Amino acid sequence: MGLAVGAGLGRAWVRLGLPRTRAARVNLRIAFPEWSDAERERVLGAAFENLGRGAVEFASLGRRAAGSLGSRVRIEGLAHLEAARAQAPGGGVIVLTAHFGAWELFAAAIAALGFPVVVVHRARDDDGLDEALLERRLESGASFLPRGSAAFGVLRALRSGSLIGLTFDQNARSEPRAFVPFFGRLAATSLAVVRLAMASGAPVVPGFICRDADDPSRHVVHFRPALALVSGAGDETLLENARRMTRVIEDEVRAVPEMWAWAHRRWRTQPPGEARPPYRRPRSRA
Repeated sequence: MGLAVGAGLGRAWVRLGLPRTRAARVNLRIAFPEWSDAERERVLGAAFENLGRGAVEFASLGRRAAGSLGSRVRIEGLAHLEAARAQAPGGGVIVLTAHFGAWELFAAAIAALGFPVVVVHRARDDDGLDEALLERRLESGASFLPRGSAAFGVLRALRSGSLIGLTFDQNARSEPRAFVPFFGRLAATSLAVVRLAMASGAPVVPGFICRDADDPSRHVVHFRPALALVSGAGDETLLENARRMTRVIEDEVRAVPEMWAWAHRRWRTQPPGEARPPYRRPRSRA
């Protein structure tokens, strides 16, 4: 029942044209220019339904719910994760993921398998909201570190055998960053994550949680083989690894576009001289 309410809220958000629906439509036109308007609207509606369901699931997340999550999640590709852990000094692995499916449940789903999990998250500007979100996230059984000041904590966690969850699908507003192709258009992408992966030497395993196509109350977590990153020094090495990490995110979004958070203004920051996508409505002239 709760998930149906969440899906209904998502549909209402689109129908009423509330904030971020414009950004989602712009993003879908960038990513899939060959699609018809009807197809993009179908994906837009499904994506916001997923967001609504995810909000309900996150709101109801508690230790009891997190502990029982394993019965509602199917794991695929676990051998890829286990192989990477076996090769890593200390067993620590970076799990590269995105705001995809019920991503707030991803850490809980992995923790339910018995793995120690540390998630690097972006702190909110509102301290009160950030504290409330973190309190609920800690119910997942994972640990959380704020992005920007997490490097030493992440390195310690990797050495102790933890899985480090890192999202890699959002606009990088500040340095260090690089512009790499994402759906054929340059997107500002964090180099901090790339540098961390290269400095630690930890395997980078792409992993995602996706809602079950037949039963939206159930989920599928799947891991891909560890990424083959380029070794060496220099800006080109960093750039190539950023491309490879971004490409795996794009592949996942292309496979199930309904599961990605299209409302994020992914292409907001552009290289000098390049126009931003029209995320904001033009001001009407008096």
